[in-house]
Amino acid sequence: MAARAAVWNARWALVYSLGGWTALGGMIHYSYRSDGAGAENENHPPVEESDSREVVVTDTPIGIRITTVSTYNKDFVPPATRLLRRVKSFFDPTDSPPSEK
Repeated sequence: MAARAAVWNARWALVYSLGGWTALGGMIHYSYRSDGAGAENENHPPVEESDSREVVVTDTPIGIRITTVSTYNKDFVPPATRLLRRVKSFFDPTDSPPSEK
């Protein structure tokens, strides 16, 4: 019984260490990736006139002010929809690129 517990302990230690190293590697990767000024512009493009912006400022009872800025893009396509279209394009018998409808 003790040997089985030791095996399970080793397995879960491996799972936790794998997750920890993956998280650490992801943080390092994204910190190096977002060093330049170009990365900020890709993640947060400038607001155009066709886009609408909503700013909500909330004061909490303990004195913390929270500012929420929501930008609504005119031709926004959710990431899940883009991923679904990309996956569908792999199984589409035609050689056309994924549609942006």
